[in-house]
Amino acid sequence: MLKLFSRLLKRDVHTAPGPVHEENEVHSNEQLLRAHFSFSEEAGQALGRFVSLISGHLGSGESERLSSLAVSRLRLGDTADDAIADSLLGDDGQRPGKWLLLQVDWKATEEVEWQANELLAAAGLTERWQLQDEPDTTVPQALLAFSAWAEHLGFHLLHLDLGHDAYYALLAPADRSAAMLRAALEAGLKLQDSGAFAAENARD
Repeated sequence: MLKLFSRLLKRDVHTAPGPVHEENEVHSNEQLLRAHFSFSEEAGQALGRFVSLISGHLGSGESERLSSLAVSRLRLGDTADDAIADSLLGDDGQRPGKWLLLQVDWKATEEVEWQANELLAAAGLTERWQLQDEPDTTVPQALLAFSAWAEHLGFHLLHLDLGHDAYYALLAPADRSAAMLRAALEAGLKLQDSGAFAAENARD
C-alpha cells in the first residue's frame, strides 16, 4: 500500500501541467477583421457579376478587366463600396472613351454635362445632352434632367450611393436596369432608379 501511494505521489509531481486556456482569448486586429468584416467568396462573386453586367457594353476584354480589378480590391475590412471606389474610380479604373461611372462632387453642377456625354459615347450613342443650366440648379436636379432625357433613347440613369460627398451614376439600357438593380443588391451595393433617387433628394 505504501509503495502504491508513493508511486501515485511521484507521478503527480512529475506530470507536466496541461495548457492553460484563458476564458476570453485576445484576438489580433487581423483576426477580428477577418471574422467580422472580410468578404465571403460568394460576396466577391456577386461583386464581379455586378461589374460584368454594368460594363458589358464596353467589350469583353474591358469588362473582364474591370470585374477582376473590382474583386481584387476586396481587401481585409473593405466593403463593396470601397472596392468600387478603389477600382472603377481609381488610377487603373475606367478609361477615356470607355466611361462607366459618372462621379460628380455634390456642388459641382458644371461637371454633370460632360460626364453625362461620356456615358452616352461609351454606350455607342451619337446624341449629346446639354444641361439647361440655371443659377440655382443642383447636382441632383441636373442628374434627373439628364435621366429624363435619356429615357427617350431607351436608357435609364441608375444612381450608386458610395457613402461619399459626391453623386455617382451609370447609364443602363432600360431592359437591363432591373437586372442591374438586383445584382447590386446581391453585391451589397445601394443602387437606385431615378424615382427613388428623386424621392431621396426632394427639397423640403
